[in-house]
Amino acid sequence: MIAPNRWRGNSRVVAPENAFQVHLAPFRRNRRDLVRAIGALAPGSPVVVSTSAPWAVARCRRFASQAGIDIHREYVALPTARAPAYIIEDAPASASTFVQHVLVVPPRALLSAPIDAALTLVRRLPDPSRALRMLAPGRIVVGARR
Repeated sequence: MIAPNRWRGNSRVVAPENAFQVHLAPFRRNRRDLVRAIGALAPGSPVVVSTSAPWAVARCRRFASQAGIDIHREYVALPTARAPAYIIEDAPASASTFVQHVLVVPPRALLSAPIDAALTLVRRLPDPSRALRMLAPGRIVVGARR
């Protein structure tokens, strides 16, 4: 297995050059300091916000709104937002391709049969992006300061 440290820099693939990077903690620690730091950036400056579950979608969007960030793109990050092996655009076509052709049940997993059954159900959905968004632990948002 590849160590998660190997994936730590993968989010820069979707980040604009010289983007201000923010990782939100699950609780509101240092949030005011981050909002102030983004407020000090020049308008139009690129910003990348990442966070992990729970409520990663709501947390990223709420922070972007509070910090004055216009969201350009949103991504689902697996297995974590800090060290993503997979970064999938949060769009129906991207999610469908990922679920249909890339996502597999881990071999010899303790709960492989129930996981496989759940994955089969998700693959049958016309738009698996909502299910992927709910199940994925990480979120990456790319935007710019207003």
